[in-house]
Amino acid sequence: MNFDLVIYGATGFTGRLATQYLMNSEKCNGLRIAIAGRDAKKLEALSQTCTNKPSILIADSSRPESIEAMVKQTKVVLNFAGPFSLYGEPVIAACAKWGVDYLDITGETPFINDMIRLYQDQAIASGARLIPFSGFDSIPADLTVYLALNAAHEHHLQLDELSLYYQIKGGLNGGTLASALHMAENSDKNRLQNASNLTPDWSWPHFSPPTYKPQYESLSSRWTVPFFMDAINKTVVRRSAWLRTQQNQDSKFFQYQERMVMSKRFGYWKAWLAIGFLAGFGFLSSNAVGRNLLKRLGPKPGEGPSIEERQQGFFRGRLVCCYQNVCKLIVSMERQGDPGNEITTVLACESALLAIENAFVTSLTGFLTPSIAFGDNLITRLEKNGFQFKIETQG
Repeated sequence: MNFDLVIYGATGFTGRLATQYLMNSEKCNGLRIAIAGRDAKKLEALSQTCTNKPSILIADSSRPESIEAMVKQTKVVLNFAGPFSLYGEPVIAACAKWGVDYLDITGETPFINDMIRLYQDQAIASGARLIPFSGFDSIPADLTVYLALNAAHEHHLQLDELSLYYQIKGGLNGGTLASALHMAENSDKNRLQNASNLTPDWSWPHFSPPTYKPQYESLSSRWTVPFFMDAINKTVVRRSAWLRTQQNQDSKFFQYQERMVMSKRFGYWKAWLAIGFLAGFGFLSSNAVGRNLLKRLGPKPGEGPSIEERQQGFFRGRLVCCYQNVCKLIVSMERQGDPGNEITTVLACESALLAIENAFVTSLTGFLTPSIAFGDNLITRLEKNGFQFKIETQG
């Protein structure tokens, strides 16, 4: 095996950030890392921006044999080449076949549902750990719920409703926009909104649908609106809960929702404006004319926020955990940095480093979630890289 890690899709916007995050620091010391993609000139140009030079591999998802040759050379693949439903299957298929651990930053739940159906059995047989959703989609949701369930078990608390409240500041890169528009065009809306999409046991009770109106959150005295990643993260949280049962861990059913918090000044009216924006994006992305308009106006693949904009961003998440409408726990997670770019880079790269170290906390193989794969090891790693976590029990 020639490499510990191959970063595939390295010349895209987030792939470049990930390559520079690893290769311009001591994190790559002692590791054999390669960057991979289809354009040798772009890969070489990226390598020139790195203090520690990665190896270069040419691989193209339109030529599955080149992907398989890439995968056979490494212990771990970290995939940034989206939209994943367009370019991801050959990489997942090769990793499942050859027992290579895989991570990506997709939020395309219908696509991962298809991949589980096609490659789960093969991945289990080969021993591959396949861990999608290893970026801002959906590690903050996955880890805060993980911490809440563990704290509830430790303190003998019952929980029946978990609500994650987000405060974020950040920008959009072209790859994320392209993935969102491709998913809107090609995915069945019912599949996308179905929180059981990644849960094989259809006998589980279903989550309640989101409330598409402003809601007042009394603990923070703020108005809130539905968070735009609610459907994605809800599906991942539900799969983690189901995987806990496969390890004989307690995971009683709970309702889960995500909301975005408005600032206090004119919060009610800002909430309605935010809902209008989400509705407008949903309408435009649902038809060809609207999608073309968004493509023309939005960032192109490979483009994204400047370093100053990324550094000025932030994420704060507050998971309010209740039983019979009484708050029992609050779990907080936060970090400075643009969520979709800076924070996603750190989340994905630190998860990949754990995979290289074989720092898994489960014997399960096949398609896992970040919390099931790495558990407390991921929390410890993130705390060393700028993330703050806090658990508060309530009276």
